[in-house]
Amino acid sequence: LSAFSVFAGISTFADLLALRFGNRLPIRGIRGIGRVGSVLFGMPFHNYTGVLIGASVIPVWNNRIRSLPREFGMSGVQSAVGLLELAGEAGHPALNCLGLLSAGVESWEGIDLLRTSDRALVPAKKGVSGALVQAAGVLSGPLPIVLRIASFFLRKKKRLRCLAAWSGILGSLCLRHGWLYAGHVSSRDWKTPLQIAGQSSDRSA
Repeated sequence: LSAFSVFAGISTFADLLALRFGNRLPIRGIRGIGRVGSVLFGMPFHNYTGVLIGASVIPVWNNRIRSLPREFGMSGVQSAVGLLELAGEAGHPALNCLGLLSAGVESWEGIDLLRTSDRALVPAKKGVSGALVQAAGVLSGPLPIVLRIASFFLRKKKRLRCLAAWSGILGSLCLRHGWLYAGHVSSRDWKTPLQIAGQSSDRSA
């Protein structure tokens, strides 16, 4: 984290120098070093939230300890892609490829969640928390994929990619709020950690 902060500061400093002295070769070199360092040292933190909540004693989170980091990481990638596209880069093919890749991973994670039968996952499938998580799966997965693939064949390419960007951003918001709420619901179900048979206390239903 310290290294990321240092390289991000170098990149910002280079941008300030470019405003004052122009975009000269030495300044471009400094900026390049700062950006490369920021990417290399910042990448391990893109799924940080998923790692933190997965490595907890909350049943619904702990059950997905391996998939939550991927899901949160790809959700973050999709949000970043969407924000860049809405900022005017909707025609960039590399961003569209990243959007398709992240949406594909999100779709797989959603399918894996639905096909996994475990009592601890009830809050992620039912009630308000479940509705948010499942809505996130649709908004971050299949819907952006359809819109982005359609943009290859239809004339309104940028409009479709902007719609995919909005869908991914909304899906990311639903994902975070849904899993957070699912954790609160799961923490109230004392029977699951003790493996006591009975109804799950999902009060969000």
